Amino acid sequence: MYEKILVPQAVNFPVPVVPEAVLMPDPRWLVGAKKEASQYLEGIAAPLREAGMRVRTLLDERPPADAILHISEREEVDLIVMSTHGRGGLSRMLMGSVAESVFRATSRTVMLVKPERPAVVAHPDGELYLHIP
Repeated sequence: MYEKILVPQAVNFPVPVVPEAVLMPDPRWLVGAKKEASQYLEGIAAPLREAGMRVRTLLDERPPADAILHISEREEVDLIVMSTHGRGGLSRMLMGSVAESVFRATSRTVMLVKPERPAVVAHPDGELYLHIP
């Protein structure tokens, strides 16, 4: 069983660039986006903590794949668990796949799961299991 769970969230703010101008996002929007991302992470972490797991959340402003790779190396994680968006075809070709980028770039074990919400299950023997539908 894993000692602790780290739940990172990449908060990427792409800034559109046009030939003669750079558009800067409103700092108030950035603060709001970070707050929303933190609340999202806490919503994921709360049931894991309630099940007795040690959970730490992190926000990172790098592009998602870069953030996951950086954090997994820095924190020396044993396992990267990612949900996929289930994109395929043209949208995947145009937008890329964060999961695929991470999978190809890391030397760590990666587990990809369907987008459905996993559930933490406490077994009668005291072990905690992550049930993935």
